[in-house]
Amino acid sequence: MQRAALAYRQTQVTTATPGHIVVMLFESAITALQQAKTKMLEKDYATKGILISQALDIIAELDGSLNKEKGGELAQNLHSLYTYCTWQLVNANIQMNPALLDEVAGILETLRSAFAEIVKEPK
Repeated sequence: MQRAALAYRQTQVTTATPGHIVVMLFESAITALQQAKTKMLEKDYATKGILISQALDIIAELDGSLNKEKGGELAQNLHSLYTYCTWQLVNANIQMNPALLDEVAGILETLRSAFAEIVKEPK
């Protein structure tokens, strides 16, 4: 069953538009943070750390994909927001603070919703 799910996910990614891939990245980061919070509360610190690292990797990928030359102020604002989220996740990991995970997940959910609206609009 897991193979089928993996194959389905791979098909989703390979057939998606760049905008839809960004939405999927946000969704994956949010899911990782929700799971990290659960593991933090369960005191499963190793898994919590892995999940936070996954979210950090996704945020780094989103940040690295910004075109600061063409994106102008919007790209710079997103870069600043991604930097803030990164620092909050590092602090959440060190301080064992689930509220910081919730804060970053909320920020990412807002961005996910905005990008989802943009990619669903007909061109």
